[in-house]
Amino acid sequence: MRPETKPHIVIVGGGAGGLNLATRLSRSLGRRGLAEVTLVDENLTHMWKPSLHEFASGTKGNEDEISFLEHSNRNGYNFRLGRLSALDSEAKTILLDPVRDSAQKLLAPQRILHFDYLVMAIGSRSNDFGCKGVSEHCMFLDTPKQAKKMQAELLNLCLRLETGALGDGVSKLNICIIGGGATGVELAAELREATEQFARNGIDKLRDPSSVNITLIEAADRLVAALPDQVSEKVAQKLRSIDVDLRLSSMVEEATADGVRLKGGDMIPAELMIWAAGIKAPAILKDLNTFDIGSLGRLCTKPTLQTTKSDPVFAIGDCAECLWPEKGTSLPPRAQVASQQAEFMEAQLRRAIEGKPLEEFRYVDRGSLVAISKYSAVGSLMGKALGTMTIEGWLARRAYRYLHYAHESAVQGSWRATVRSLLSQAMKRVRPQLKLH
Repeated sequence: MRPETKPHIVIVGGGAGGLNLATRLSRSLGRRGLAEVTLVDENLTHMWKPSLHEFASGTKGNEDEISFLEHSNRNGYNFRLGRLSALDSEAKTILLDPVRDSAQKLLAPQRILHFDYLVMAIGSRSNDFGCKGVSEHCMFLDTPKQAKKMQAELLNLCLRLETGALGDGVSKLNICIIGGGATGVELAAELREATEQFARNGIDKLRDPSSVNITLIEAADRLVAALPDQVSEKVAQKLRSIDVDLRLSSMVEEATADGVRLKGGDMIPAELMIWAAGIKAPAILKDLNTFDIGSLGRLCTKPTLQTTKSDPVFAIGDCAECLWPEKGTSLPPRAQVASQQAEFMEAQLRRAIEGKPLEEFRYVDRGSLVAISKYSAVGSLMGKALGTMTIEGWLARRAYRYLHYAHESAVQGSWRATVRSLLSQAMKRVRPQLKLH
């Protein structure tokens, strides 16, 4: 039971925006007894979504995750393990499905949570656009669970090649990634580094650089189409320099057990296929009949980030369709959007609790960066003083690392984030560069 005099803020989703917001609210309201804060997520740990490709390849390990249980205890908010299954905006309740472990034993029963203010931050999922065979034969990279599954599959695939379990005549691995956006590009580079690390750590059949063929398929005529042309061209050059086969202007017709078939008839053989060609909001949002649903299945919001049908219900991040007035379109599904909205929502909820007028969210585009694993990074930075500036190489790689540090600092505190960063750099000198289990 919670005190009825204390407003209850429930945040659904512990991603870049949700965990950031829970941390801020617990420090500004929760610890002062001004509100009760509860974070709901179906996972026990948080991974920064822009780094999921590093977890999937094994170049990041479990020590880089954040435990929701430990983090909530340290910051003074409630954590509830669960998956949203229903929302009643009039009764101000949400229903959580039962949670089971890998052996199907019950971890948490079905539960109802009451709220005074609800923030939906459940992110996005891959969109296969109904392409034949994709859901059956391709892997996806949306959640920590999927990243860990992909890392295990990659390791097992390399072990099968080494031991001959793939067949006597098999001497090469074929990996196919569908989607040339930031996720696909970064994953392709990370997988190239991972297979090189496998070769240095006992997988002798990978010592020949030609033993792993990585193909990146993109329907558009250039990679990372959301970024400027010069950035796209530099990204393509970097990937080609590390022997990633680019198939631009290529549409996937079907995914099979043996590979990917393109429109036109070409067949690309692959033992591992990863779909990263688009996103959409989680399917559960379509079942919320009392809410307006926009493009990609997202919740339509007002400029205040309140949903258009229920003022106590807000939405941030990839699951929110919020207008970008300067561009005449909706805000893009980027981590920096979620982070800025989390910072805004802390003050917005304080205004709501105090009965003050709510303000409108204004997004500031600071540019985008694409990491080419350890090899390089390319991107554009934006600011009033500099305009738009393209950077690459060492400087871009440092800027990319700073983005992760900034997120860590927001949710862990600057002192803890600095110590974790220093320890991570130190441990790289004494531990394997790749997760080998």
